[in-house]
Amino acid sequence: MNPSLNRIGSRVDVADSMVLTAIFLAAAYWGLEALINLFSPQEISFYREIFGPDVGSMGMRIIVLCLFLIFGSHVRFTINNRNRAEQALKQSEEKYRTILQSIEEGYYEVDLEGRFSFVNDSTCRILGAPGSDLLQANIRDFLADENDRTLPDTFAECRRTGRPAKAFDCELQRAGQVLHIEASASLLRSPANEVIGFRGMLRDRTEKKRLEMSLLESYRKLQHARAATILGLAKLAEYRDEGTGTHLERIREYARLLAAEMAKLPRYRQYIDQRYIEDIYQSAILHDIGKVGIPDAVLLKPGELTGDEFEVIKCHALFGGDAITSIQSQIEGRSFLNIGREIAYNHHEKWDGSGYPRGLRGEDIPLAARIVAVADVYDALTTRRFYKEAFSHVKARQIILNLRGSHFDPEVVDAFLALDDLFDRIREEKLGEEKKTGQALGACRPAAVIDCQPEA
Repeated sequence: MNPSLNRIGSRVDVADSMVLTAIFLAAAYWGLEALINLFSPQEISFYREIFGPDVGSMGMRIIVLCLFLIFGSHVRFTINNRNRAEQALKQSEEKYRTILQSIEEGYYEVDLEGRFSFVNDSTCRILGAPGSDLLQANIRDFLADENDRTLPDTFAECRRTGRPAKAFDCELQRAGQVLHIEASASLLRSPANEVIGFRGMLRDRTEKKRLEMSLLESYRKLQHARAATILGLAKLAEYRDEGTGTHLERIREYARLLAAEMAKLPRYRQYIDQRYIEDIYQSAILHDIGKVGIPDAVLLKPGELTGDEFEVIKCHALFGGDAITSIQSQIEGRSFLNIGREIAYNHHEKWDGSGYPRGLRGEDIPLAARIVAVADVYDALTTRRFYKEAFSHVKARQIILNLRGSHFDPEVVDAFLALDDLFDRIREEKLGEEKKTGQALGACRPAAVIDCQPEA
């Protein structure tokens, strides 16, 4: 058992024994008086001589004595108990202060104006000033930007609501160096429960922030390098087909626009997130990568394809999907290649089930493939080939509208119609870039143009 509890228990026993003693003395007196009166109805002289002439007041005297004993014992107990409580509180406060001084995080207390009233060693280290200097300073003096309202507004909100601010970011300074601080704040109250200031913790996250920014920059560079590599690989396939123009750049811009517009539909709001939009942007350019497996005699044939030759052309969807599947098998977890594989396999499927390679119908066709199908056909229609001039934006728009519900997903076509001005603007910008750089025209007929039969 706790020794302090034993001491308190023994003191309670002493007080109780004093009370019992007083009660026993009173009972003994009353018993003696009753016994004398029983055997001697006459008043006995020695009784008066022992207890005084006014024997009637003796009982009251003893009662008063007992009351003093009771009151005195409890007063003494209460005083001792209060002294022990004050001593325990003092020890607790000393222990509390010792713990605050030893923790790694900074601890501070400020008055309602922001002047420091207590700081631990870690706060001194974080702010780069000794405690004696800090206790004469205001926490607002250490703001990295004097116009930054984060800290004052947090204090004001904490005081207004009475609720602590468990974690908020602010910027302080140390010798001109900006510090990224994660702070907390709560009300500091007096013994009378009046608000007299604020207290909280300070955690220096400057180094962590620097590492996070460095990691983010490295990730950004990695993503940029990945995107450039993918574009380069996709262009290798395009060199055998549509030349070195900006076809791929246009396709991925169109696909991103359509995906973002589709995300506004309630049924796709949870499915199409920012990562999905980024993935379709990165992977749309891989849609025709399977053409590297098509023989030159078929792929580069200047005239009209025979039925058998078109069957060979159709194989590019399987070749591309299989190639991406093979690459994806070497990658752990989700990647943009998931969508890339769906696009490569299925971007020539049609809404009515008349497409290839598997004749999928409606929503059995992956959404990404349905999006890229519209983007691919629009680009094929609006760019010049050796066998045709480029269709105008208006004519291409009408062809796509006519194929709504047969070739294309009606909702994707509706998204295209909502964005067709942006499509036209991107087309003009990218084609303008081609003219400036003298990039080549396509050398053969894109499968997308054959599929949609624009001349019909």
